[in-house]
Amino acid sequence: MKRIGVVFPGYGEQFIGMGKDLYDELRLVQERFEQAAVSSNVNYVKLLFASSDEEIFSIKLAYPSIFLLEASLFEVLYEKGLRPDFVAGYGIGEYAAAYATQSLSFIDGLYILNKYAQFYDEFIKIKEYTVLRIVREFTLESLESLCKEYSTDKKFAFVSSHNTEHGFYVAGHNNIIEKIKQYCIDSVIRKVKIIGPGYEMHSSLVDELIEQIKLYYHKIKFEPLKIPLITNVDAVYITTSDALESALMRKINNRVQWKDVMHGFSGCDVILSIGPGNQLIEWFKEEYPDKEYYTVITLQDIEKINHLFQQSENINETPVQLVHESSTDKEAEDLYESDLINELVTDFDVDDEDDEN
Repeated sequence: MKRIGVVFPGYGEQFIGMGKDLYDELRLVQERFEQAAVSSNVNYVKLLFASSDEEIFSIKLAYPSIFLLEASLFEVLYEKGLRPDFVAGYGIGEYAAAYATQSLSFIDGLYILNKYAQFYDEFIKIKEYTVLRIVREFTLESLESLCKEYSTDKKFAFVSSHNTEHGFYVAGHNNIIEKIKQYCIDSVIRKVKIIGPGYEMHSSLVDELIEQIKLYYHKIKFEPLKIPLITNVDAVYITTSDALESALMRKINNRVQWKDVMHGFSGCDVILSIGPGNQLIEWFKEEYPDKEYYTVITLQDIEKINHLFQQSENINETPVQLVHESSTDKEAEDLYESDLINELVTDFDVDDEDDEN
């Protein structure tokens, strides 16, 4: 039997209309959209299918929307018999991966991502930070040296994601990032691009967010993982609830080690990317050109991978409710409303010759 690895994309390739055929045809997906709307007071049907690029790319709306779609997609696949050997998620996609392991419930995942998106969105409106994409020429050591050279006592730049051998995201103060970008264009590589803070900082720039979010992490319950997850922050396999909670927290202000994450899938024959976009698959192909790859975002995509599903008679557990769903719709509302006690009031690594920088 083929060994299957499943990965979940993060922010950047979402689009209006993603998942619409799933929503139109599958009651399971409709129920998840309804549950999400009740718990967070957002009309996700309108947002995903009839809004604007500005809305779907806004951090406060994009992060939970991506989780909603990816969790729903995985649940559909799980019901059909998909049983991956390993999972991982890039950036915020790690929350969908945590859901796939049956450690993080759907409501808790949506809850904590809504909180994180809220705090992060408020943070970047105050702080003048952004993210630069670099796709070749540099090594990790040379890029770290460049960031150090351009940083000052009060303004900084850090390598926030190491995606492929020579592919990186650099996060920092706007003017420092602009200087690094210009240096790259003048002296090293023409094709660099500022892609914005939605791709997350993953560095000490966002240390203060940890204090804001940790209270809410303690409100949710992580169960032991039923599928090993390869973490962004350490690129190691984990199976315990404590390890997962720690990895999700530490990932906020520590570099994403995606290049090393991909090494954890070396023993897999098939890689499925569940969610919008092909970027993760393209990165994997650089590392492992001979594996079998699929991107899953539509009903047609699901039909193409029917041969990977186990026969239903070999599946002993009940598939539809992936995780302990302790929250009814009313309990989901209460989880969000209880916070009032504690609170005061894609362009990735593809060269586009029409894109000058």
